[in-house]
Amino acid sequence: MADLPRPHKKNTNPPQERPYEEMRPQQPLRRTTQKPSTGKDRFASDTETFNVPPEVYADDPGREDYGIPDGYDPYEMPRPRKRRRPSQQEAYYRPPAATYYDEEPRRRSTPKKRKRHKRRRTPVLLRIVRGVVTLCIFVFLLYSAVSITLISKLRKVPEAPRTVTTGSIGNGNYTRTVLLIGTDSRDLTQERGRSDSMILLTINDATHEMYMSSLMRDAYVEIPNRGFDKLNAAYSYGGAELLMDTIEQNYNVSVDDYLCVSFSGFAGVIDAFGGVEITLSDAEAQAVNEILQSEVNELMGDEPLSDFLPSGGTFVLSGKQALSYARIRYVGNADFERTSRQREVMTQLMESASKRAVQAVPKLMSSALPELSTNMTTPEMYLLSLRAPFVLGYDLRQQQIPADGTWSAADVGGASVLQVDTQANQVILQNTAYASERSTPEE
Repeated sequence: MADLPRPHKKNTNPPQERPYEEMRPQQPLRRTTQKPSTGKDRFASDTETFNVPPEVYADDPGREDYGIPDGYDPYEMPRPRKRRRPSQQEAYYRPPAATYYDEEPRRRSTPKKRKRHKRRRTPVLLRIVRGVVTLCIFVFLLYSAVSITLISKLRKVPEAPRTVTTGSIGNGNYTRTVLLIGTDSRDLTQERGRSDSMILLTINDATHEMYMSSLMRDAYVEIPNRGFDKLNAAYSYGGAELLMDTIEQNYNVSVDDYLCVSFSGFAGVIDAFGGVEITLSDAEAQAVNEILQSEVNELMGDEPLSDFLPSGGTFVLSGKQALSYARIRYVGNADFERTSRQREVMTQLMESASKRAVQAVPKLMSSALPELSTNMTTPEMYLLSLRAPFVLGYDLRQQQIPADGTWSAADVGGASVLQVDTQANQVILQNTAYASERSTPEE
């Protein structure tokens, strides 16, 4: 039997299919119905042929029978097989991403998830610090706005030429002195009046003290270019500048600025802060009623018998009652007790200002501050207002100049005056209001 070609055997080890995850990403396949071809195309595509040349098995000459049945013709074309219609699962089948023989099969690329950045939380301590700083800035801006508004209501007076005393004490950078002048003028724009009260308010940063030094109006002193006269006459001659020069020349101290207030301005400031608490004797209460009836009620436009005190005792005095109390002169030791009452009113006013500063702003702007005049500029007063919250915490001291034992009563030209030992009072001022360190321990 002639050597027949070995029939082509069907491969029993088909290529492995890749997992679904390794398949190549493709667009979803549409299900289509493939119609079977007809004619020669169908015959050629749906048949299997065994066209094996005889030389394939030439290396096995001893084999005679290859299990081919008799009558089998390998060159006879078999009948075409009927093509099976693909199932629904096969219609949606996706081919593998790579064949079995690929060296490095391409893996299916999946879209990377976008990383979600977590918001970094600010530490609690840092948030607290930021809140405190923001609150401080807001309070500072609000305080500055209110201060500048109040300062703008004051009447600014251009400073007149002054004679600066050389070698006066208190020129160090740790003191600031403002002369408070209370005049008996009804209107500062119309008349100058007389200096009814004079208080040196000295802020001492070295000793952390604030001194109120009342200057006696009847002190017989030398007025520059005017000779000797009473201290309050200097204001009548040349205004606040001449008064400051007189104080510097006789008491050898530096006076930086002044603040002048009229009767109505003084009463308005006290009313703005809700009054002052004062303890009066029966004689003082009677004197207050007399001053109210004689001049103050008429000045304020009220009835002559209004706001009388029933008797002595502790009362919260209104503005015009406190003004009348500060003007009492013929009860007690004349002008010495008068200056003491003025310092007491100022002390109680500062205490009220530290408690009712916010409530006093509207009244200060409307009625009180327009009655005050000063030679300080707006920047100077603003810087002074920034120090006010700290200065109010200083120890408040008070004294009168000339001090007891440094003066004697005299009669000059028919007028009662005080002969003053100016050198002794200079030493007192240097050791108290203008001291560079505390002389006594803090209480």
